[in-house]
Amino acid sequence: MPTFSIQIAAPPEPIFEEISHVERHPSWANPKANMQMEQTAGDGPGPSSHYVSHATFVGKPVSADIDVTRYEPPRVFALKATQHQEGKKDSWIEHTFTLTPVDGGTKLTKHMIGEVSLGGMILGFLAYPAIKKDAMTSLGNLKRMMEAKASGGVPSEG
Repeated sequence: MPTFSIQIAAPPEPIFEEISHVERHPSWANPKANMQMEQTAGDGPGPSSHYVSHATFVGKPVSADIDVTRYEPPRVFALKATQHQEGKKDSWIEHTFTLTPVDGGTKLTKHMIGEVSLGGMILGFLAYPAIKKDAMTSLGNLKRMMEAKASGGVPSEG
């Protein structure tokens, strides 16, 4: 499954704080997703947190049950999303965010892994351009937001 990286001119701690608050993901998600997020278990971020999301991907509605699978501030955060889409078998994708301090900020790497099957591999290959565009749009939005906060400014539109 794919891996995407971006460098952000901000330290790892506030970036980790933002990504670990899953209920905030709609504020930096690809706007075309029309993402809505609700926390249904746990107190704030952490390994006992559970969320439900509703969004649009490639023009189709999708919902997901989301559980935090790794919570290692401020370096690693992961969540597993079990996706539900009408007419399709449920599938899961785990998103792991790794934050590495670099000169001038943080390298944020997002690695995605999902169920292994021939159909899943073919679908992943065919959907890769849409997955990449969605991931890089979201990471770019997060970068602008975090860099604006780090400089005391307001994020610019991407």
